[in-house]
Amino acid sequence: MDVLIIESDDRRAIDIGDYLSRQGDDPDFASDGALAIRLCDAHRYDAVILDPDPPRVDSDGLCTRLRAGLGAGPPIIVLAGNERVPREPIADVENCVLASNELPDLYARLESAVHYKRRRLKSAGSAALQLDPDRSAAHCAGETVPLAPTSYRILELLVQAHPDIVLRETIENAVWPEARPASEAALRGHVHRLRQLLAEVGGESLIRTVRGVGYRLSDAI
Repeated sequence: MDVLIIESDDRRAIDIGDYLSRQGDDPDFASDGALAIRLCDAHRYDAVILDPDPPRVDSDGLCTRLRAGLGAGPPIIVLAGNERVPREPIADVENCVLASNELPDLYARLESAVHYKRRRLKSAGSAALQLDPDRSAAHCAGETVPLAPTSYRILELLVQAHPDIVLRETIENAVWPEARPASEAALRGHVHRLRQLLAEVGGESLIRTVRGVGYRLSDAI
């Protein structure tokens, strides 16, 4: 798993990172919320471990920012201090989970949240189109289609919302959370490229434009 650790206490961040590395995972680090936002814009993490009081941004605002758009962002594991936190079923629609600082308990929460997210994504597709969150790819018409992060994010939003329409503004906020593009051409270009990639394996008509509103997946999905 690729995991971003947002923690202002260097010693605690290193302890968590070392533990993850021993489990075979790949930790990344941010000492404050502003850096975390920049890293999440540039990389696709499987999960985020969050200091409950990150510098330079409040934790509630950071959670909202990281899970922008239909709860499709990475699971966010919020450290709860030294007290032991009871394990509750992970079904939080806001995608934020409270966890103990004890490393084995924290890791159990982390694995559970990531597996839950992956199961939810895989079950959201159909025989015609399936997301592969492990490889940032789509399975379409029996073929695997590798996707760039932006294309995967757009398709992820459409799959999770199906059969509903995803508003253009919702997609733009999820893909460009810092500043939406001045023109609609940026999003149209990414959707056009995504359609081309799916068409190459027989998925020509999977993404429909709802003029003036947004996009949705075909009823045939």
